[in-house]
Amino acid sequence: MHKSQQDRSIKTIVTVAIAVVSISFTLLIATILYHEFSNTIRENATVSTREIVRQVNANLSYYINDIITVSGYARELAKQTTQYSTDTIEGKLKSILASRQDIVSLILFDMEGNKLFSTSQAPFRDAKDISSQQWFTRAIGGEGNFYFTGPHVQQLFPSQYPWVITYSQQISYTKQDGELGQGLLLIDMNFSAVSELCQSAKLGNTGYVYFIDNNGKIVYHPLQQLINSNIFNEDLEAVNNHIFGTFTSNFEGRERLTIIDTVNNCRWRIVGVAFMDELMSGLEQFTSVMIFLVLFCIIVTILLARVVSSWISRPIKQLEKLMLSVENGNLSAPPHVGGNKEVAALSLSFGMMIQRIRQLMDDIVKSQEMKRKFELDALQAKINPHFLYNTLDSVVWMAEQGNTEGVIKMITALAKLFRISISKGHDIITLAEEIEHVRNYLIIQQTRYQGKFEFSIDLPEDLEKLPTIKLIIQPIVENAIYHGIKYLQEMGHIDITVSRRKPGAILIQIRDNGIGMDEETLDNILRFSASHLPDGSGIGVKNVHQRVQLYYGSDFGLEISSEMDVGTLVNIVIPEGNPLSQIKVEKK
Repeated sequence: MHKSQQDRSIKTIVTVAIAVVSISFTLLIATILYHEFSNTIRENATVSTREIVRQVNANLSYYINDIITVSGYARELAKQTTQYSTDTIEGKLKSILASRQDIVSLILFDMEGNKLFSTSQAPFRDAKDISSQQWFTRAIGGEGNFYFTGPHVQQLFPSQYPWVITYSQQISYTKQDGELGQGLLLIDMNFSAVSELCQSAKLGNTGYVYFIDNNGKIVYHPLQQLINSNIFNEDLEAVNNHIFGTFTSNFEGRERLTIIDTVNNCRWRIVGVAFMDELMSGLEQFTSVMIFLVLFCIIVTILLARVVSSWISRPIKQLEKLMLSVENGNLSAPPHVGGNKEVAALSLSFGMMIQRIRQLMDDIVKSQEMKRKFELDALQAKINPHFLYNTLDSVVWMAEQGNTEGVIKMITALAKLFRISISKGHDIITLAEEIEHVRNYLIIQQTRYQGKFEFSIDLPEDLEKLPTIKLIIQPIVENAIYHGIKYLQEMGHIDITVSRRKPGAILIQIRDNGIGMDEETLDNILRFSASHLPDGSGIGVKNVHQRVQLYYGSDFGLEISSEMDVGTLVNIVIPEGNPLSQIKVEKK
C-alpha cells in the first residue's frame, strides 16, 4: 500500500514537472510569434493602404491633366476665331462633350461675364450675375493659372442648377477684328470620374477614399448623402490637424488608419480611411490557429508526460484494469499482463482463478437449468395422475351403473389422450395433435359432467402441421371446467380457436362462460404466483406459462382476462415455426 502511494506521488511530480516546463516554453514561443506577426500585419496593412491611396492620387492627377489638355485645346480654338466661325468652334467643343460623360459644359466668357462660345444653347443669366460668382472672380488677374472650385450649384442658366466641380482659367482669345482680348474659360464637370476613382479603391470591406480642398471642406465623399442627412459623420478635425501623412485614431468606437496625400495641380487632398479590425483580420485567423496549436501542444505535452510517468506503473495498471473488468462480469478470457516477473506471476495466478470461477459458474447455470426443467416435469406429472384418478373413478361409476357404451367411450378417449401425452418422449408435437389431445380430454370431461357444458374447436387446416410444445391447452381447459363452469347453473361453453396473431406468432384462445374471477385472483394468476392460492387454481396456468417461456423466450406466454359472472379468456401466444424443420430438429 505504501509502495502504491509512493508510485502515484512520483508519477504526479514527474507529470507536473514535464508539463510546466514544456507548456511555459510553448507559451513563450507563442507570445513572441504573436507579437512579431501582429507588427508585420500592421506594417503590411499600412503599406498596402498607402499604395492604394497613392494609386488613386495618380489616377486623379491623370484625370486632371486630361482636363488641362481639354482646356488647352479650347484655348487654341479661342485664338482661331478668324479662321473658324463661332458655330464651327462650338461644334468642335460639343464634339468633346459628346465623347465624354464627365464634362457638363465648356464655355468661354469675356471679362464682363458675356458668353463668347458655349456648348449649351440654353439662355444664360445676366453677365453681372455670372461675373460675381466665385469660380469667375478667383480666376481674374491670374492669366495662365487655373483653379478648381469644389462642389457647388452652378448658376449659369435660369432653369438649370447642376451640382458640379468647375475648372476656370483666364485666357487670351482673338477678337473679330484680329486683336487679342482677355476671356475666362469654364469647364464644368460632374462627379462620375471622381466617383469611379473612389469606388475602385478597396480599403478592406468598408474602407473608403474621399477628397477635401485646401480649406478642409469635403470635395467628394462616397457617403455624401449620409453626411448631408446627418446619418454619418466624418472625422475632419483629425484630418485637418495632420494635413499630410499617416496616422491612426479612434472615431465612433472603431480604430481607423488614415492616410492623407496631396493631389497635384488642384490643391486638393486625398484622404484614405481603412478600419484596423478589417486590416487585422488576418491576425484573428492567425490567433485562432495559434491558440489551436498551443492547446494541441499542451495536450500532447500532458499526454507525453503521463506516458513517461506511467512507464513503471503500467503493468500494474493493466492488471488493475483486468480486475475491474472481471468485477464487472467480463470472464470471457483469462487475463495476461507482461512486465516484470512479479506482475507476470500475479497475472498468471489471477488467470487461473478466473478460469476456475468461470467453470464453477457454468456448472451452476447448468445445474439450475436442469433443476428448473425437473421441477416443471414433476409439476406436469403431478397434474396427470390427478386427472387419471378422476377419470378412472368415473369409469368405475359408469361400470357399476352398467353403462358399457360410456365406459368404452371414456377408455378410448383416455387411450388416445395418453398416447398423445407420451408422444414417444417428444416435447414438440403438431397443433393438430395438441388439439386432438384436448378434444379427447373434453370428451372425457363431457362424459363425466353430462349436460354440464358444450365445447367447440376451430383449427384452420393450414395451421395443423405447425409445431408446438405439448400439453399447453389441456391445463387451461381443466381450470376452466373445475374453477369456472363447474359452478354454473346453466349450460357451460368452452370455445377453442387457433389463428395467426401477426406474422411469426400463433394465437390459441380458450374462452369459457364460467363464473370468472375477481380482480385479486386474476392479478395473482397474471403474476403466476398461484402457489399461495387456497384452491390451487392457476397451478396449471403457471406450468404452461413457464414451459412456453422456457422453450420460446419471454416474448411469448399467456395473457389472461376475466370478469365475474361473464367468463374468462386465456390467450396462449407461441411463435410460428416451420412445419417440417422444427419437428425434424426435435426428432433428432
